[in-house]
Amino acid sequence: MARRVYLVVRGDDLYANMSAYLARRIEQASNVEVLLDHEVRRMAGGGHLHSVEVVNRRTGEVRTLRTAALFSFIGAVPRTDWLPPEIEKDSDDFIRTGTSMAQSPRWPARRPPFLLETSRPGVFAAGDVRAGSIKRVASAVGEGAMGVAFVHEYLKEI
Repeated sequence: MARRVYLVVRGDDLYANMSAYLARRIEQASNVEVLLDHEVRRMAGGGHLHSVEVVNRRTGEVRTLRTAALFSFIGAVPRTDWLPPEIEKDSDDFIRTGTSMAQSPRWPARRPPFLLETSRPGVFAAGDVRAGSIKRVASAVGEGAMGVAFVHEYLKEI
């Protein structure tokens, strides 16, 4: 028998900050209870987690969920609105990098861009914020390590 899983969502829409394919899979899972407009208020246990107290942000109702684990998902929105316009983004605000930049009118260098390089030479993006990334921790870590190597290559030019 599958364990009961609770998905606590601060907002009122499961699709707002999550990939549509993931939201659909969650909705189809019979052992998942989605709690929209809720937030974690308190966690309790002795030695390990026993329960999580959540509050409904609309009604104020408090509920205690018996659970031994808690995973925090911060969303799939890239949060790149602070970047200057020189850093090219796709229609979903993910940062464009690598070979796609070679055809961009924003790419000013004579050489082709390095794999993780943005539209601004010497500025690199790695992990989930990058357009076309795998959106997995292992690949983000690998891209970060690659980014260091590309920075060294770029520094050789200047």
